[in-house]
Amino acid sequence: MKSIKSNRRGRESDKILLETIKDYPGLSQYELAKKLRCSSGLIDGSIRRLLKQHRIFIQVIGRNGRTVNLVYPKEQKPSNLIEVPIDLLKTANPLWDQNAFIYALDSSTIGISGREISEWKETSCFLEKIPLKKEKDKIELDIPEKFLRFYNMERRHRIVSLNGNNILITISGDIIEEKKYPS
Repeated sequence: MKSIKSNRRGRESDKILLETIKDYPGLSQYELAKKLRCSSGLIDGSIRRLLKQHRIFIQVIGRNGRTVNLVYPKEQKPSNLIEVPIDLLKTANPLWDQNAFIYALDSSTIGISGREISEWKETSCFLEKIPLKKEKDKIELDIPEKFLRFYNMERRHRIVSLNGNNILITISGDIIEEKKYPS
């Protein structure tokens, strides 16, 4: 009887963890344990089961001389698409209407705004005006090929954050490998 109870608890914890991973993709096992107020052992067991079920994948990155495992849901694999919830931006403002301006601010930071920013324009390596797509609850932007190549984004980890009404992408750490459960 004990194995049935623990099996049920395992499925419940897996479900909660998967929902959290979908809501917060790219967190480490430690960050997930902290967010859910669980032990790392419980999170580790759920991660192993979810990997085995092909419901998540892990991106191993090198950051500040350390190796960090970041957990993503299978269907939300990072790409050149940036999605930002509309309610986080002042989208009624005409700034975020049809186009966005994307700036290569420095070797590890990309700035995106709904308008031209003269300070960013003066200091950026290059910039592009790109179309944006508005869905009912989010804005979608495709990072231009020039930026993908310059920042080597295929092999680098990124963090998307907001600064006022602007989007910042920080390139942090090299992707060492992706872990998926073998078929």
